[in-house]
Amino acid sequence: MRRLDEHDLEELVREAFPQKADFSARDELGLKANDVKDVGFVHGGSDPLLDRQFEDWLADVTRYVSVYQLLNRLCRAGMLRPGSYCVKLRPEGNARGPRALQRGLAGLASSAV
Repeated sequence: MRRLDEHDLEELVREAFPQKADFSARDELGLKANDVKDVGFVHGGSDPLLDRQFEDWLADVTRYVSVYQLLNRLCRAGMLRPGSYCVKLRPEGNARGPRALQRGLAGLASSAV
């Protein structure tokens, strides 16, 4: 089973789906810190029901998407190879990447006198 951490997943989503530039694994997948979501086998094939739900998510019609749907579409987009995956979120306070940087810079700006 291949493991994706939240930062890697967020970067893949932002690259594959530019309309999701602010994607947050915690917010949009409904996962909490230290969660490990075992997704199972991702194949990249189409599914009319899941595809419609995913397109609604891309268009911001719905707020959440399942981890499986997301990984399957990343596979279809060529961002992931078919296989078994799990997603691991970091403990609170250990985030890195653009969101962590934005929070850090905002904290510096608010503490400057």
